[in-house]
Amino acid sequence: MKRLFPASLFVLAGMLLQLVGCKDDEVSLPDEGGLVIEELPVRMTEAAYNEDNTYYLLNDEESPDIYFDSSQRSFYVTQPLQIQLDDDHNFQLRFYSPRALKNVTIWATIDGYDEEFMFMSLEKVLPFQQLRVCIPFATQDLTAYTRSGKKIRIMANPYLTGENISFTVESDDPYWDRLQSIRCKWRIAFGRYSDTQASWKYKMKASHTREAVAIALNMSYMFSSQKFEKALYEFGPLHSNNDRVEIDKSALLTKVLNHAGLVFGYTTGVMGLGGGTTFGMHEVCYLEHYADDKSITETIFHEFAHCVGYGHAGNMTYEQTGPGWPTLCNNVYVDLSLEKELPVYSRRFLHTRRSKNRYFDDIYVASKYIIEDPELDALDGGLSPLREENTSEGNDGEPVTFKLDYSDVPGATAATFRPKDVFAYGDTLYVVNDADNNYSLEVFSIANGGKKHLESIKEWTWEDTQEKFAGRPNGVTRANGKIYVTHEGSRTEIFDAADHQFITCIGTGSWGTGPSQTVHAFDVLYYKGLIMIHDKRYIDIVEERILEPGKKAPRIYIRSEHLGETAGTYGMAVDEQSGLLYSTHPSKRIDIFTPDVIREGVTFKRVDQLTYANIPYALDFYEGRLFVSSNGKEKFSEVDPVTGEILKDYTVVGDVTLQVPEKFCIRRNTLFIIDRTKSGACIYAIPMNELN
Repeated sequence: MKRLFPASLFVLAGMLLQLVGCKDDEVSLPDEGGLVIEELPVRMTEAAYNEDNTYYLLNDEESPDIYFDSSQRSFYVTQPLQIQLDDDHNFQLRFYSPRALKNVTIWATIDGYDEEFMFMSLEKVLPFQQLRVCIPFATQDLTAYTRSGKKIRIMANPYLTGENISFTVESDDPYWDRLQSIRCKWRIAFGRYSDTQASWKYKMKASHTREAVAIALNMSYMFSSQKFEKALYEFGPLHSNNDRVEIDKSALLTKVLNHAGLVFGYTTGVMGLGGGTTFGMHEVCYLEHYADDKSITETIFHEFAHCVGYGHAGNMTYEQTGPGWPTLCNNVYVDLSLEKELPVYSRRFLHTRRSKNRYFDDIYVASKYIIEDPELDALDGGLSPLREENTSEGNDGEPVTFKLDYSDVPGATAATFRPKDVFAYGDTLYVVNDADNNYSLEVFSIANGGKKHLESIKEWTWEDTQEKFAGRPNGVTRANGKIYVTHEGSRTEIFDAADHQFITCIGTGSWGTGPSQTVHAFDVLYYKGLIMIHDKRYIDIVEERILEPGKKAPRIYIRSEHLGETAGTYGMAVDEQSGLLYSTHPSKRIDIFTPDVIREGVTFKRVDQLTYANIPYALDFYEGRLFVSSNGKEKFSEVDPVTGEILKDYTVVGDVTLQVPEKFCIRRNTLFIIDRTKSGACIYAIPMNELN
């Protein structure tokens, strides 16, 4: 398949984690009580796995010299769980699977003993786990129990080898039944391929090999299934040439099941190359085949058709004579995915799009179909980044009343302190200052109704580099021990709320729509595990759980639809009663979104749009009431959240007359609102009971 596709090379550096072996006169695995093994079966819980007995195959730090060596990394699709005992009596289990296998029992038979006995019981075999345990067959007698319940004694035998012992695996996990149903005889390995031919220039990364395992298990299961056989015979004619002579489908299926195997590789410049056991694909093909990804399998089945002997004529690859093999295979593949029958039916088992160990760095693309399952939820916390939590955190406290201006900031003047946004968290008030050449985050204590200045955050150090706000700061919020500050330098800085040390940032500092970029950054909102950043074009969504200290620019999870590129003051708030997200836009409108759909990984679209009388700046909710600041005659108003109609003008509240109000928040039963007057910007704290 010769669709051109550019590639770039990332450097892969890593080293192989070492296995810890054991001598014949010692045992590597104590039981839960710390005793040496004297009785079989060896019982292992997940908690018993450690760096001494477990290594993970095809991990991101594994050397290519290892995974390209088929003597070390290969498997038959009928035997993804490999078991052996070496001459030193090291028992080794390798599991080529992106999914765990629960409740595994291994039975053994030793030459000279009449019955097989229970050898090992495992609570769970983990994805890509290599388990290595030394069994003291050479040095001590072991008690064991046969299938019939007999207690037997296995005598110490230093001459026991792997040729004298065989193993049988049992599991009541439905996943094991699926793996056992595979009839294909394929051997799977990974190929380095040519160093001189351009299409093979870039080599597979470990992340690709893991996806290759998923694809191999899925394809071999599908071709072995009765559903595929039925669909094959019910599908239209298949042709190997343009003369439309029909292929014998029974012979075709036999050829597929008896194929020797696939050596997966990585191609660039073309989407795929296949023939015989050669099976190379571009990175996107390793990622997009899942039903809950892009659900595109064209290249996979095109190249596989080459592997079983078909060319570009007919409809086995390019479908020149009508819908053919790629369409048939995709239909069944998607159906089996959505029915959760494929061994690896969801991208969520591997989440390779989140891996940095790839050639391309892209955002987590939208799902064509949504697949939900408790097993997946246990892996990634659930499809929905939205998590249940105490939304009143930091919102407690008695109402306060004050006016805060430059005189409350040591050494400041009206020219050096110009507040842009404000956020109250308990007894702490955070104020973003966008005064020219004096960008900062000012921190105040408002305990007991005071307004004591605590600190100015203007510069910080990261990796021995002195940094500062590279653009005009616009928004601030705090949640879960972190302070978020947006600025027009296309970054959102994140600080520790306890010591104000820099943690990381969202955005690269260079505006754009790359997987880690924002187009400037005007407002920030935290909601149930999500960081929402309104930039110049979109609302960008980042999962809080992926933020790591010292690692900058995490991936954007999804973006909203393009909202219209306009600079200005933006504000966002979620109505806790309806669960809807409201966002202002300078085009005299208020956009409404449903955060719940974020879980689907699809473009975040507006569900409604309210026309507003003025240019809205910011908004917030209080007990179901929507308040909006704006230009025009009504500076600050209560607004109908359904129609956008101004219900009441609060430009004058008590003895405060707002002149140029912009951003505000309503916290601890208090309106904290910025008034950016030319004579000196200030912040008013007004109890909400004054806005009746």
